[in-house]
Amino acid sequence: MEIQNIDDFIESILKDKGITEVEPDVRAELKEDMKKRLLDQINKAAVMQLSEEKAAELADLVDSPDFTDEKMAEFMQNSGVNLGDVALETMLQFRSFYLGNTEE
Repeated sequence: MEIQNIDDFIESILKDKGITEVEPDVRAELKEDMKKRLLDQINKAAVMQLSEEKAAELADLVDSPDFTDEKMAEFMQNSGVNLGDVALETMLQFRSFYLGNTEE
């Protein structure tokens, strides 16, 4: 998922929530915080979808000092988890939470 898509997604949540007239620096900080929270939630959801075998493999890898963010991304791409579905579901839940929709 491209970062621009996440920025647009966050912007649409703020607009739908009616948060439109705040200072630019406050808005930028709010958007950055929301983006960090969303990406953290997507990452956690993706890890939770790993098989027990892949989770054990990941646990061994993260202890390695040369296990970089790039290697983590590569591992997740090759893990068998449908990252697009995980991201979409997490984004829908995130949107529902921020907009206060509890029916879903």
